Amino acid sequence: MNSRIVSYIALVVSVASLGYAVWLHQNIDSIAQAALRQREGELVRHFAPNMLEFYQGFGIPKNKIPKSPQTLEELFQPWVEIITNMDSTPEQPAQSSDTVTNVKK
Repeated sequence: MNSRIVSYIALVVSVASLGYAVWLHQNIDSIAQAALRQREGELVRHFAPNMLEFYQGFGIPKNKIPKSPQTLEELFQPWVEIITNMDSTPEQPAQSSDTVTNVKK
């Protein structure tokens, strides 16, 4: 009789763990998304003061600096614009003092 009780307890524990595994598998995406949102918020709160000073040092107008960014995308948007626009400035022709002439001696 003792072995029968142990068998039933083992069966109940197995069914319960299987049910928990199925439930966890179905909810893992929402759990992971919540953890990622929380970590992203921590990173943004940590880096926001430094990035705001960084942007002001680059001379970015205050109206383009996000006031209270919530995501990494919002935090780094001015920096992405700077890098994207680096190549958009037209090249100026070289001045005569900037050119190197070959002088033969």
